[in-house]
Amino acid sequence: MLLEEDKTALELADILEINESAVRRHLKDLESEDLVSSYFEKASKGRPKKYFELSEEGKKMFPKQLELLLDLLIKKMREDRGEDFMSKISDEMVEELKEHFPKVKAEKKLDEKIDRIVESFDDLGFYCSYSKENGSYTIKYKNCAFGNLPKEQASWLCEIHQRLLHELIGDLKIEKKKSMLKGDKICIQKIGDKK
Repeated sequence: MLLEEDKTALELADILEINESAVRRHLKDLESEDLVSSYFEKASKGRPKKYFELSEEGKKMFPKQLELLLDLLIKKMREDRGEDFMSKISDEMVEELKEHFPKVKAEKKLDEKIDRIVESFDDLGFYCSYSKENGSYTIKYKNCAFGNLPKEQASWLCEIHQRLLHELIGDLKIEKKKSMLKGDKICIQKIGDKK
C-alpha cells in the first residue's frame, strides 16, 4: 500500500480492516528497522497528520529482476565479445571493486585487514563473519549476493570475488572449503600461510 502513496495509520487500518493501534505497532516496528519513515503534514483543520512512507531500505525489500537482466547481460557479452573480453572485464571489475573497500596500510596487522574486509563484504550483502584459529582465518559467507543467477554467470562473479579477496589480502593462500554454488549451505574460505 505504501508503494502506491504515503498513508496515515488510520487510512491503513481502514484498508486492512484491523485496529489502528495494531497498525501503529507494526509501523513502529517497521520504522525501528528503517523500512518505513514518517512525517507530519498540516491538515486543513485540526492537528497535523502523521504520514508513513517506505524508506529507501524498505523499497529494496520488493522484488526486482536484476538477476535476470544481469544474466542476459553477461551471456550477451560472452557471446558477442568472447572470453578475452570477459577476462579484461574481470580485471577491470576487481580494480574498481577495490575502491569500495577501506584502505588498510600494509604494515597494519592482518587481523585489522580481515576485519575491515569482512565488514565491507557484509555491507555488500554477503552476511559474513570470520574466526581465527592456529594462525589462519576462516571467513564464512551466509548469503551469496549473486546466487540467484544461473551457475555459469554466478561462477564468473564468484571468481571475481575470489580475485578481489586475493588483491585485498595480499600474498596469502586462500582455499575454498565450501561453496553455495556447489550445493553447500554457506561459503567458507580459509586464509592461511603465504603462497
